[in-house]
Amino acid sequence: MRTSALTHLRWIAPLFTVITCTIWWVDAPVAQWMHANTTAWMRMIGTALDHAGQSHWVLGYCLLVALFTWRTRRRVATDHLWWFSAVAASGIIANIIKVLAGRPRPPLAIESGIVAWDPLAWHVEFLWNSFPSGHATTGLCIAVMGSALYPRLSPLMWTLGIGIALARVVLNVHYVSDVMVGALIGAAVAVAVKRRVTSDE
Repeated sequence: MRTSALTHLRWIAPLFTVITCTIWWVDAPVAQWMHANTTAWMRMIGTALDHAGQSHWVLGYCLLVALFTWRTRRRVATDHLWWFSAVAASGIIANIIKVLAGRPRPPLAIESGIVAWDPLAWHVEFLWNSFPSGHATTGLCIAVMGSALYPRLSPLMWTLGIGIALARVVLNVHYVSDVMVGALIGAAVAVAVKRRVTSDE
C-alpha cells in the first residue's frame, strides 16, 4: 500500500511540469490555430461529441440500468451505481475547481484579449469556467468505467471518451491543458472507483 502511494507521488512532479509547460507554451498557439483552421465538418463532429459528453446521458443510463436490474441482477445494478458515482463525483470536483480557478476560455482571449486567470473571484459565467474541462472529466470516466463494465466494448469506450475530450479543443471552448487536467481528474476518480468495485467481487 505504501509502495503504491509512493509510486503515485512520483508522478506528481512530472505531471505538474507537463501541465505548466502546456499552459505557457501550447495552449494559446493551439487555440489560435483552431480558431483560424477549424472546418465545418470538424465543428459538426465536435458538436456531436459535445452532446455525447454531457454527463446527464451517462448518469441517466446508469440509473436506468440500476432501476431495471436491481431485483434480478443486483451486481449489475450496483456496478452501474458505482459508475454513476464516479461520473458525479469527478464532475463535482471539476466544477469546484472551475469556479476557484477563474480561467477565461479561448473565445475571451481571441475576441477580447483576456488571458489572465482570476482565481477566487467566484465566476460562474460559462466564459470564465475553462479550467478544467468537465467534458474531458466525463469522457475519461466513460472510458475507464465503461471498459471495466463492458470489456468487449473497451475500444469503443476509449474512442468515445478520448473523442469527447479532444472535441473541446476542436470547438475551441477549452485549452489543451484544461482537457489534460479534466481527463486526469476523470481517470483518477474512475480508477479509484473501479478498484472499489473489483475489491467487492
